[in-house]
Amino acid sequence: MKEQFAIIRELAAQLAEAAAQPRYAENRRRWQAHNGLVEIQRPLLWICPDEDGGWLELVPEESLRTTHKDLRILERQLRKLLYHHQHFADDFVLEPLVRFEMPGEYTGYAYGNASQTSAWGIPMQGQGVSKNAYHLNNHLDDPENIRRLLEHEVDFIPDTQRIRELQALYDEAVDGLVRIDFVLPYVVLVQSLLIELVHLRGLEQLMYDLYDEPELLHQILSHMAQSKVRLLDRLEQENRLFDNRTNIYTGSGGLGYLPDPVKDPAHIRLSDLWGFADSQEFSQVSPAMLREFALPYQAMGLTKFGMACYGCCEPLDDKYEMIFEFLPNIRRLSVSPWSNIEIAAENIGKKAIYSWKPNPALICSGFEEGEIRKLLGRVKDATAGRCFTEVILKDIRTCNPQALEDFVTLVRQELG
Repeated sequence: MKEQFAIIRELAAQLAEAAAQPRYAENRRRWQAHNGLVEIQRPLLWICPDEDGGWLELVPEESLRTTHKDLRILERQLRKLLYHHQHFADDFVLEPLVRFEMPGEYTGYAYGNASQTSAWGIPMQGQGVSKNAYHLNNHLDDPENIRRLLEHEVDFIPDTQRIRELQALYDEAVDGLVRIDFVLPYVVLVQSLLIELVHLRGLEQLMYDLYDEPELLHQILSHMAQSKVRLLDRLEQENRLFDNRTNIYTGSGGLGYLPDPVKDPAHIRLSDLWGFADSQEFSQVSPAMLREFALPYQAMGLTKFGMACYGCCEPLDDKYEMIFEFLPNIRRLSVSPWSNIEIAAENIGKKAIYSWKPNPALICSGFEEGEIRKLLGRVKDATAGRCFTEVILKDIRTCNPQALEDFVTLVRQELG
C-alpha cells in the first residue's frame, strides 16, 4: 500500500496547491454575489461532464495507477479535479477537499442504482445508467404493490461501518493534505417525486393516469411527498444534513456558494440549504396538470429549504408564473436547450438565477461554432443587464476534449 498511498498523496498535494490559487478565491466571491442576487456580472460558466459519461473519457480507467479498488475511486476523483483545473478556464471553484456520497440504502427509488432490490417497499430490480435505452416497468399494476407503497416510510440508512472504513482509508491516504467528506446522496434531498414514480409506474401509464386514475395518482403523490417531508425533518433533527452552499452541484447545475458564513455541521438546518425539484417527466403535460399533479406535492418538501431550484431538461416557457406562485423561495430556474431563451429572460428577470443549459450536442457531437455563437448572442441580447445568468454545460455523455475548451473560449468572447 505504501506505493499506492504515495500516488494519492502526490495528487492530493497538487490539489491543495491548485486550490490555493487566487483565481479560485475570486471565483468563489463571484458565485456568492451571483447566488445571493446581489450583483449582475458577466455570466458564470461551468463545464460539468457526466460522472458516468464524459468524465470516463477525460479520465479513462487506463490513466489510473492505483490497483486497490477503493483507492482507485479516490484517485479518479483527484484526477478529475486536477483535469478541470488544468484544462477548463471556467468559473468552477477548486477546494482542498474531495467529496463522496455516503454508502447506504435509500429506500425510495434510487435512479441509476442497478443493485437496488426494492423501492418504496416494492420488490424490484433497479436499473443502471448506460448508453443504452431501457424499458420502464409498471410495478403498480398490482394492488398489493400499491398498498406496499402507501404504507412505506421512505428513509436513508447509512452504511456506518463502510463509511468508517472508507474515511479511515482515505484519511490515511491523503495524510491531511486535503479533506475527505462523506455527504448525503443527492437523491435523498431531491423533491421531484416524478422520476421515482415513473420508475414504479412507467411513463406511458403515468400519462394515462392523469386522465384515467387521477384520484389514485393524487393519493400516491401525496403519500410520497409527505413521507419525503418526514425524512427531511428527521435528517434535520438528527443533525445529518450538510452545508451545500459550496462547490457542490446545486439543482440541475450551478455551484452553491452564498455570502452567508459556513455553519458548523451540527447546526445546519434545511433553511440554510439549497433544495431541488424538476418535472422532466411532465415536459408535454399542460400547465393546468403541472399545477394539479406536481407542484403542490413538490412544494411540500421544497419550501422547507432556504433556496429552491426548479427544472432540468424540460421547457418551462408557460409555467414560470405558477412556479413562482408555489415556490416563494425559488432562487434558481433551469433554462433548458428546449426552452425559449427570450421568454425565460422576460419571466425570470432578476427574481431568480437564469441557469441556461446549452445543447451539448452542438459542442460535443461536431463543434458547430457558427450556431454556438448565434445562440450565445441570443442569450446576451435577452439577459445582459437583466438577469443573473449562468451557463452550465452539462449532460456530456461523450465529448471531444478540445471542443470543451473551445466552448469556454467562445463564451468568454461572446458573453465576457
